[in-house]
Amino acid sequence: MSDKALNLAEQAFLHTVTKELEEGELRFPTSMEVTMRVLEALDVPDMEVAKLSAMVSAEPLLAARTVALANSVWYNPGGRLVTDVPKALVRIGFGKLRALAMAVAAEQLLHRDVLGPYQPLIRNLWAHSVDVAATACVLARRCTRLDPDAAFFAGMVHDIGQFFLLARVWEYPEMLSQDSPLSDLVRIWHAPVGRAVLAAMNMPRELVDAVDNPELYGGSWPPTTIPDLIFIANLVAETRNPFTPETETENLRHGLAKAATLGLDEVKLAEVLEESSEERKALIDIFHVG
Repeated sequence: MSDKALNLAEQAFLHTVTKELEEGELRFPTSMEVTMRVLEALDVPDMEVAKLSAMVSAEPLLAARTVALANSVWYNPGGRLVTDVPKALVRIGFGKLRALAMAVAAEQLLHRDVLGPYQPLIRNLWAHSVDVAATACVLARRCTRLDPDAAFFAGMVHDIGQFFLLARVWEYPEMLSQDSPLSDLVRIWHAPVGRAVLAAMNMPRELVDAVDNPELYGGSWPPTTIPDLIFIANLVAETRNPFTPETETENLRHGLAKAATLGLDEVKLAEVLEESSEERKALIDIFHVG
């Protein structure tokens, strides 16, 4: 491909995204339509389990993943299986369904053949999101007064701008070549796009902040806000974001993690990471991502 053709594709892609951001009218990929409907339903006061179950059941992939999660060791240590969506929703709760809907949207990206050159990146990004979500959830439950489900959801969506850009780039085939600047574009644009996506979903300001400034940390141990919690989970999670600049060394990352968790006993931190690893493995097994 010529540099001119690639440059034109890049300009067209950026023009489209910029125009949608300015107009406040993001065009969501098909893979996110079900997620949007579920999130809207969850925002309805006193939403009944029966109505939500019907909506989830109408989407085979989401229904299957909901039942699978409810039957995982994490939620079913006693081995009592459920075989329908209503019972599965009662077991996992509405909070976890939010994150599961996002995970299903991301999973669908993994199976788009047109994104072939970037499949390894997408797979690693998905694994990173699950890792941060599980780590944030366990940290919230064991070390803070923050809501574990809210922490899990924030972890799943903290890089949603990257997923959104990857889900839209197939419209510009030239951008899918090996010599495309796509990685740089995703890294630079994911924050404003992520903010716009979450705003379109009517997410609370605190959650948008977790996407807005994921590299900033404004507190001390233990974290008292979701953004600070996500910052820490990003540092201590085992799987790093594949779009992280190469200049960010592991030594720097571990140094920041040690400073951010100052006051947390190393033994307890190890226990947290072990527990979050178990939840991450359960989710990855359910989604057949490895």
